[in-house]
Amino acid sequence: MLNGTIKAHGHTSSEGKLDLHLDVGLPDTDVVVVAHVRPTPGASNLDENGWPKNFFETVAGSMPELQRWDQGQFEHRLPLE
Repeated sequence: MLNGTIKAHGHTSSEGKLDLHLDVGLPDTDVVVVAHVRPTPGASNLDENGWPKNFFETVAGSMPELQRWDQGQFEHRLPLE
């Protein structure tokens, strides 16, 4: 490939590093490589554990309307002997 453009997709490590290996078809040749890095759409929508933000609040089966009734006062009992 001579004066070509290569488009690649990858995933960074937890340290923010990306390993990139390109087959340019030019053995034993000096080349210039220009990299334009940008996050994919929606990549910043993840929490610190890698889940989509608010996933567990909106997943099927979640019950946000479920509320616990007032438990009232704890009953007083005689101490155990």
